[in-house]
Amino acid sequence: MFNIFINDEEVVCESSFDIEEQLANPSSIILSKVFPKSWKGTNKLLTDYYFPQDYSKCKIYKNNNLYFLGIVKNSADMVLDPRKPHYCSLQILDFSTLLSEGDTLDYVITNKTVTQAINQVIESVSKYGFIVGNITIAEENDTLIGAYSTNEKAPYDVFQYLAQISQSRWSTRLVNENEIAIDFIDYSLVDNTSTIQNTPNFFNNNKINDIGYSYSTSDYRNKQVITSDAVVGNFLQNQTFVADGQTTEFQLEQVIASIKEVKVDSIEKLVATKEEYDLGIICDFYYEEKGDTIISVEKIASGSQVEVSYYPIVKGREVVSSSDEILRINKNLGIDGTIVRYENRNDATSNRELLAVANSYIKYKSKPDLEIVIVSLLDFLSLGSKYYYDAPLDSLKDSYLVTKKTTHVLQSGDFIKCEYEYTLSNNYDTEDELNYFDNQRSKNSGNIEKGSFITRNVDIINNCFIEFNGLSIEKIEFNSNNVLEAIIEAPFVK
Repeated sequence: MFNIFINDEEVVCESSFDIEEQLANPSSIILSKVFPKSWKGTNKLLTDYYFPQDYSKCKIYKNNNLYFLGIVKNSADMVLDPRKPHYCSLQILDFSTLLSEGDTLDYVITNKTVTQAINQVIESVSKYGFIVGNITIAEENDTLIGAYSTNEKAPYDVFQYLAQISQSRWSTRLVNENEIAIDFIDYSLVDNTSTIQNTPNFFNNNKINDIGYSYSTSDYRNKQVITSDAVVGNFLQNQTFVADGQTTEFQLEQVIASIKEVKVDSIEKLVATKEEYDLGIICDFYYEEKGDTIISVEKIASGSQVEVSYYPIVKGREVVSSSDEILRINKNLGIDGTIVRYENRNDATSNRELLAVANSYIKYKSKPDLEIVIVSLLDFLSLGSKYYYDAPLDSLKDSYLVTKKTTHVLQSGDFIKCEYEYTLSNNYDTEDELNYFDNQRSKNSGNIEKGSFITRNVDIINNCFIEFNGLSIEKIEFNSNNVLEAIIEAPFVK
């Protein structure tokens, strides 16, 4: 039995509905023919109008246990005809939508591990009810982040980046009415919850009505090239100037990421950023990040040597390959087995982070995408849990993550029946429909439709390089004025 409350008032939904839950995407429900339960047995459906405002709280209980917590996002399809019952329809999104359409961030994550960065970002969105959940990241991937700017990025974008460089996946999880946990998990470190057996007894016991699969290599790659126009260089640059007694600005050969030290006649001086200097920090030199000049607060005596050690901003490029996959395709086809993807990023701050992103792509994308869809009358699988499918075909035997769960609530009058549809993925790709979720503040209403796209703050550019073998080019000389001699609306002929 399902009970629905909006702003703590119980309402009735006189049609079937689906509760669609996805990892790293907002869960969504469309409720039709909605009205307050207190109106039942009265004529208020004909005399009054029920129209809850956007951003009202919606709670759905299943057998008196909180099953779904969400936000009324769109009230629509109100019946205005005074001669008919005044039903309305509502779209409900879970609170994770606020990670995209809520407040943006505006600070720099510096010298923090991935786990520390996750905690920092979650603290920034704790005002929305988010708390730190389970964090399971391999120690070798929980590395220091150099200087990642969150300026004007949605928390969703930052979580996506932190997940990529730590080779983990993130998701939200309902804890109670006031708290939503954010989990970061590297599922290669997590044991399977159980095994899905391909036997008649297993299917009968779990009331499975249907099972199917899809097999795709549309996003497959066994070599990943990641580039960036600006990352922090791995090596210190040293440059020496001779002061002329007048100049206070010293221009460096490369753009500054950070300055390690500045010495004048071998004596170390205090250095700060321009922002810190403007806030009153006492220093001898200051500089603008991503600039190429350091400025002395006071004039330096003529002939003095100014030594600067700094990390520059340079172009980055990293390449990661799966030699086993390249060899497999080579054996199958008898040709080069390399399948490559190129991507340019503007959100990585170092070559190490570029490398981590490339490794993440190869880890999850260097095998075919397999999806298993199971339909059951029993709620026997959990969203975000991992299961081994002992499939009848060896190519389908693998560990799968439940990335989507849809509860079909079928009802008519007092009759209610539930059917559960699970989508399981073998590459744990929770970034199913990124643009469906992202930057909702840019849209006129609610989520954009499936298949529509918008620009993200974190740019991703895919490039394709084509090589022509044995190509010859002939230059054509024009002897006339190159004006097409044809009458208007003349037909084209071969």
